[in-house]
Amino acid sequence: MVALIHFCRRRKAAVGRVELRFFFVLYLLSLPLQLLTTGAFLHQGSTALVVLTAIHAGVVAALFWALLGNAIVATQVVEDGTISSLIPYYFFSVAFFAVTTYIALDVGFTFTHVLGPSDPPSALHSIPLFVFTSIWPAAAAVIYLGLMAYVVLGMLHEVRPMLYYLAAATLFVLSQLDFFLLSRVICDGASRKIDGSFIATVLETLAVGALYLGWRNITEESWDDEIYFPR
Repeated sequence: MVALIHFCRRRKAAVGRVELRFFFVLYLLSLPLQLLTTGAFLHQGSTALVVLTAIHAGVVAALFWALLGNAIVATQVVEDGTISSLIPYYFFSVAFFAVTTYIALDVGFTFTHVLGPSDPPSALHSIPLFVFTSIWPAAAAVIYLGLMAYVVLGMLHEVRPMLYYLAAATLFVLSQLDFFLLSRVICDGASRKIDGSFIATVLETLAVGALYLGWRNITEESWDDEIYFPR
């Protein structure tokens, strides 16, 4: 991910460079949080684990807004890298993070009853939290793929970049299947050395790499340095 952030920064003239780099930074931030919240480093039920899990949920919600925001920027509705693009982009990133983190903390500590407390509290069930951490990411990913298909096939009339985006979508779907359906099978088959979340994280990272390849194929690396002399 550090390498992808570096490669993204070097493409000075690429459309959506700043926005995509922010998406990569968020994904990089989510990786150690994923390690801490799903690993056995912290005691189950501890305050530290609840807080880190809430922060992780907030980062995930913001991450998928950042993904969708990149697709919106790619349509050139607003000029990328400008105030009109970056202010709403960062504002909604912070908003998704703050709201989701607050709901997750409320579910974990039950200090208010504003956004639908878990019933019973020990079950840690919350419809708003489910929406922000499961429904919203799935919807954002589908809308992102649709917008990028419109940009690549409809606006640019290219095919090859779309193959990268379809590969990213396939890897993402496989990662979710690993995480939700195959975790126990993988854990038992690997003698409890790895589980579905490990494989899912690898597949998600490969999906992010495929997104970068697709973006690189539809953007320019640098500006034309030739000097134009009008006659």
